[in-house]
Parts: sequence; C-alpha cells; structure tokens
Amino acid sequence: MKKISVLFSLFIFTLIANTSVSANESLLASCNKNYPISADNLYLLTLSAINSTGQYEVIELQSKSGYIMFKILNKSYIATISKEGANTSSIKILPANSDFSSGTSIQKAIFDTIDLNINNIPQKVL
Repeated sequence: MKKISVLFSLFIFTLIANTSVSANESLLASCNKNYPISADNLYLLTLSAINSTGQYEVIELQSKSGYIMFKILNKSYIATISKEGANTSSIKILPANSDFSSGTSIQKAIFDTIDLNINNIPQKVL
C-alpha cells in the first residue's frame, strides 16, 4: 500500500511540474519576436519604445553586445537583440529575476511600439 501511495504522489507531482513547465514555455514564447530589419535598427527602435512607455529607468546599455537593462514600474527587464540572418534580427525581453508574475504586458507594449515604428526607418540612400 505504501508503494502505491508513493507512486501516486510521484504521478501527481509529475503532472503539476509538466503543467507549470508548459505555462512557462508559453510565457517565454510571448517574450520573443523576429523582425525583418538589422540588429542595429532594432536596437534603436527598442530603446525608443522603452522611452515611450513613460516611467522607465535605463540601468545599463551595451550596444555592441545588444542588450538593454531597464526598470519599469519597479520591475527590472533585460532586452536582448541578436542578428538572425542577413537582414533579420530578433528581440527577447525577459524579467531580470525570471519572475513572470506580472505577465507579459510590458513586452507586448514594447513590441507594439516597435511594430508601429518599423516602417518609419529611413532606407539607405544609394
């Protein structure tokens, strides 16, 4: 009987652990986005979008490595921009302490601002 209760407990624990992992995976997926622009342009658009959110504090900027550490509403975030291809790049915005309790509203606001301003990037003059 003791073996059955231990096995049942392990089964329940596994179900709970798998549920929380899949929830975290969906949160992580909503923190990433690809754009058809260069990493330099995406970095500048991201900095502009953070600035437009209002109550922000930039903690650290590293343009060469492509990350911005900032604080909004007493929560710290790290935005990482990386080059994906010839003219594509991606952005990932994660809470600095991996605490997703506030959801992904900040990330969505920044992505929406980038989406609105992506067409306003000046093209190279030949």
